[in-house]
Amino acid sequence: MIDPLGTADPVTRPPDRAVKAAQSPIRRLFVQASHYSAANLLTTAAGLITFPLMTRIFTVADYGVMNLISATLTVSVALGKIGVQHSIIRYRSEITAGKGRFSTAQLYSTTFFGMSASGLAVTLILIAAIELLPAEWLGDPRLKGLFAVGALIIVIQVFESVLFNFLRADQETAVLMKYQVGKRYLGLALVLLTLFVISRTLTAFYWATVATEALAIAVLATVFFRREGGIRIDRRDFSRPLYRELLGFGIPMMIGYEMSGIILAVGDRYVIHGSIGSTPLGLYSAAYNLCTYVQSIFVASVGQAVMPLYIQMWDQKGPEETAAFIARSLRTYILFGAPVIAGLASVGPQLLPSLASEKYASAAAILPWVIAGMVLEGANAMVAAGLFIHRKTKHIGLVVFSSAILNLVLNLLLVPRVGIMGAAIATLASYAVASCALALVGRRFLAVKIPWMTMARATLAAMAMYLSLTHLCPGRHLLTVAVRALVGTPLYVVLIALIDPDARNLVMKGGAGLRKLRGPAVS
Repeated sequence: MIDPLGTADPVTRPPDRAVKAAQSPIRRLFVQASHYSAANLLTTAAGLITFPLMTRIFTVADYGVMNLISATLTVSVALGKIGVQHSIIRYRSEITAGKGRFSTAQLYSTTFFGMSASGLAVTLILIAAIELLPAEWLGDPRLKGLFAVGALIIVIQVFESVLFNFLRADQETAVLMKYQVGKRYLGLALVLLTLFVISRTLTAFYWATVATEALAIAVLATVFFRREGGIRIDRRDFSRPLYRELLGFGIPMMIGYEMSGIILAVGDRYVIHGSIGSTPLGLYSAAYNLCTYVQSIFVASVGQAVMPLYIQMWDQKGPEETAAFIARSLRTYILFGAPVIAGLASVGPQLLPSLASEKYASAAAILPWVIAGMVLEGANAMVAAGLFIHRKTKHIGLVVFSSAILNLVLNLLLVPRVGIMGAAIATLASYAVASCALALVGRRFLAVKIPWMTMARATLAAMAMYLSLTHLCPGRHLLTVAVRALVGTPLYVVLIALIDPDARNLVMKGGAGLRKLRGPAVS
């Protein structure tokens, strides 16, 4: 195999990777998930600073326009990546394990040149398309200018995806944590400086966002290309056969998984905007965004960490150990996921208006529905592990695409009748169908045991926690949130430890870890 650095066999691991490999798989999952969670927690803290400011600086209709642009840019970035970012994790593990027919140098150069070209193409197409659209189709006369500025984000984020997924494939979670936090707070500083010093307009907001993206990717690229003595990108290493394989793996993921997943996540925005207007869209978006903050801290980190681990385990240790690891990870995920749903249901009616102002209070009713759907979606990386490992991207795409169509149909039926609550119900129903279908299809390729009893016990403990908190310290806004969080967390831990052996084992290990940190007792 050809080493891209010209210094060592690519199968040979640097010392830090050897240390990681010596850790137990579940411990590595906890460590790496904790890195993602810490990054998400700190970035969410920045979001919780900007969230109430944005909802107060801009009107509810403006907030709806921002989310419409955000949804469009999200779709455009996905198109620009053409799914190749999914291929990086699978092919990087295979090449590192010595099982691939291509070199690491070819993988680097092929993904860099291929994704950069597709990202630039999509950026130019979106700018041209917005300019050619009749103004009456857009409705808001500001949208052409806002889209023209926002489109610059596409090519930057596509390039960022290349760097991010190579670091993710190499399990460099500490580097990614520092990058995500640094970028978020740089963005916070630039946006606030722009809005309070230069102009309180959406145009100024998007220019500040573009500046943040450009500065952040410059820093990440510098760090990335200097790691391990320097990474070389050369057009002579671009491999057409490899690119065809990457596209063969990636395009079904883009069309069926990523694009359909985006439609599943944001398609309701277009239905709400078209059916009942910008103001209900602003209400729905505020509540949905709050759920996204919670998801990023407590849910998304497990999915980000677990896939590179089980793909590496499959390449190095085989199916039995991989299936056992995924089953343990899924049980742990359920133990943490159930109280997230119940917890947000109990504090949401106080938290949302406290952060976004009282004008958003009516949207709090949708919070339990949306966060429950997000928790279900977070399990997909585990229940569908066999499909990811065996590159059955068409199967994944078909399931997620079908769920996205279901989501749109349910939105079209429910939103005109019951408003934004209909969109929330559609979100939960669609995510539930997608998770069940992926689990059923995935079992044909890797049998992952679904922990039904763990699910039942976690649900029982979470419901008991919710009922205990419902009438605790009502109507005190953030004080209510704090009191319920401080009471609810230990209450759930005690309840679940009493009835679930896995939870009891986790609590005991956590206690042992705390005792080690405190040091030996002094007699």
